[in-house]
Amino acid sequence: MSQRSRSVSQRRLLGAWLILASCAWVGLANAQATTAAQEPAVAPEPGADAPPPAAEAPAPPPVAEAPAPPPAPPPPEGPPPSAIPDGEAPSKPIPPAFAPAIPNIDFGGRLQTAIRLQNPNDPAKLNDISEVLSADLLASGQIHRYLKWQVSLTFSYAGTPGQASSVNVQPLDVLARIEPLPEFNVYIGRMLVVADRFAPSGPWGMDEFFFPGFFPLVAAPALPKAGAVGRDVGATIWGAPLKGHIKYYVGAFNLYDPLLNPLLTGRLQVSLLNGEPAFYHRTTYFGTKDLISVGIGGQYQKDGSVQVVPATTPPTVPLTDDYSNVTADLTFEKNIGDAGTVSVVGAYYKYNGDYQRWKNLGVASVGYMLPKPIGIGKVRATVRYQRALDGAPGADASSLLDAQVSYNIAAWYARFQVGYRHGDTYLAPTAMTAARMQPNNMAYFGVTLADP
Repeated sequence: MSQRSRSVSQRRLLGAWLILASCAWVGLANAQATTAAQEPAVAPEPGADAPPPAAEAPAPPPVAEAPAPPPAPPPPEGPPPSAIPDGEAPSKPIPPAFAPAIPNIDFGGRLQTAIRLQNPNDPAKLNDISEVLSADLLASGQIHRYLKWQVSLTFSYAGTPGQASSVNVQPLDVLARIEPLPEFNVYIGRMLVVADRFAPSGPWGMDEFFFPGFFPLVAAPALPKAGAVGRDVGATIWGAPLKGHIKYYVGAFNLYDPLLNPLLTGRLQVSLLNGEPAFYHRTTYFGTKDLISVGIGGQYQKDGSVQVVPATTPPTVPLTDDYSNVTADLTFEKNIGDAGTVSVVGAYYKYNGDYQRWKNLGVASVGYMLPKPIGIGKVRATVRYQRALDGAPGADASSLLDAQVSYNIAAWYARFQVGYRHGDTYLAPTAMTAARMQPNNMAYFGVTLADP
């Protein structure tokens, strides 16, 4: 019995040993196969029999590629969504916000001042000193992406001889802006009267310190009809198709008085090379935009040419005639790289009406700006010539020649201007003096600052 038990135990030990040996052999074989697969194949020695080619393993089935994620949607165009959904009233008060939030409000300002040398009693001499100063405060905003508003004030001090240093304050722009499309917009209120290129540019959008059309010792400017500071109460439809390569303005003004006939005004402008899509534009872009622009404009007002009647007793009803004007202008500006920037501007105005102060006006200017900055700004030189014919019978033409060098910082946002102007103004006869040509000279140093 004990011998049989011992025999069974021996057989069990032998079987366990065989199982362990088999497992060890299988593990060693697998390790050698893995090592052989990782090691590079060794080229057979010359003359040695090449081993028979190994049977090719079947290609693994193709693995389906995961589908590419869809592209991210492009950012939305146009203004951000409004805090007030379309067609709904706000559920709570909307606090003031700045762009690009809607509704929003924005503020701006600009200032222009100059020290000038000119004798007020003898304008041909430079032996007296005075100062001119003007500033605008601007506010605008939008309630909806189609509905906007604009309110601004202007302050000015002209340095009038013999008068106290009082400041003139008056509204500049006060208007509602309805802007559904770039091609069609409606402005209603007090705004610019647009017939020429200079009006939407303003003194801030040109290089010369003094706005064209104003001749010394004559109050009435030789420019298209408008109210104070070029504004009037009325409405304007305007648009800029083809991204501003075409722009039009059609307006009706003098609507503050129902007894007056409306002043009808319009302008059509074509801008090549680059468009000008905004309501406002510039006479020079200081090398930031190449431009060839051609524009035509005009105005008409029935009984709009009114006789100037001196104070008499009893008062006399002034005579009237229909007023009209036509104007055309050309603006060219080209940045020619290392050679600098060249600008050429030309405009002509023709006025009709028996009682108009001026018959015509011509303006021509040439500007050149250095290609590279000197310090923090660029130097630009400009020469401008103006000639206007007085409407009085037998009158001579008045003329003005401006020569200016400016130092321009951040394009047009800050400018220092040094200039000289010479002119001859025709003065109509009065009860005390005969008609004459009055020469005038002026030297000035100006500073123009504008909120970008």
